Amino acid sequence: MAKTKATDILSLIEAEHRQVEKLFTEAEKAKGAKLVEQFNQIYIALSLHARTEELVFYPALREYEETEQYVEEAEEEHEEVSVILEEIKALKPTDSEFKEKMSELKETLAHHIEEEESEIFNAVRECMDEQELTELGQEFQEAKAKLIPDIEAALAM
Repeated sequence: MAKTKATDILSLIEAEHRQVEKLFTEAEKAKGAKLVEQFNQIYIALSLHARTEELVFYPALREYEETEQYVEEAEEEHEEVSVILEEIKALKPTDSEFKEKMSELKETLAHHIEEEESEIFNAVRECMDEQELTELGQEFQEAKAKLIPDIEAALAM
């Protein structure tokens, strides 16, 4: 039986960033019901990602002087993304604002991802060892699994 490889939190977060970028690429080509489906996937992926980072990753960042400085801005960016997601959720894909808001969301995310993967990840690697990153990865996956029903319910509202 193959042993599952333990994954560190930075690899998990990065993989989720790539997944969301792919969803946006697909959404840009979609229309009508397919666009709604793509947005729903983006909504769930981003909401889960943000909530899980806030529960697991950000508290860990607060424990180190080198990384604590990044938390407030990252949380503000999550809030901004959350607001845009809710605005889009209230629209129909045929509304003129829908595509504008999707573009705004994509730009906001691109900035957040760039900052997280360059500045924050480098600072994290300076102060956390492989074991700590792997343990956080495990916590990240467990927390995310528990949040799925809540996020799916929020989308349906």
